[in-house]
Amino acid sequence: MTVRLTIRKAGLADVKAVWEIERLSFPAPWSRWAFVTELGNPLSHFLIAGPQTPDSREVWGYIIFWVAAQEMHILNLAVHPRRRRRGVARFLLTEALRQAREAGAGVAWLEVRPSNTAARTLYESFGFMEVGARSKYYQDNQEDALVLFLELDHHDG
Repeated sequence: MTVRLTIRKAGLADVKAVWEIERLSFPAPWSRWAFVTELGNPLSHFLIAGPQTPDSREVWGYIIFWVAAQEMHILNLAVHPRRRRRGVARFLLTEALRQAREAGAGVAWLEVRPSNTAARTLYESFGFMEVGARSKYYQDNQEDALVLFLELDHHDG
């Protein structure tokens, strides 16, 4: 990675850039309203990654996760196609796991498409394990979702 990254909380001004990344990343993207809703959800943590430069508001990637009942649930993670393979997703996931542990989460959950090899490889590198599947989870093509699980207490990041 040649550029140093920074992470900050997302704000309303970030929704347009986040939605653009979402549209470029997923076959069934969230709506802009879904991102606005997450900004106001008290369970939600919505983080943005971008270059560590003075006054930069550039959005390279984002992660959204909930922490409730000592559990973290990762809802969404994406990086702009032009910024992929530079450690942005790894940087976001590392910080999200740290914040979830700090908020009292002992485990983390997520769903991922079996066909999303890049995401599965990232999650497995953090120690996430496949523990189940959700049949026909994705509405766009009826693809199942793999359910991944991680014990946060035993993860070093």
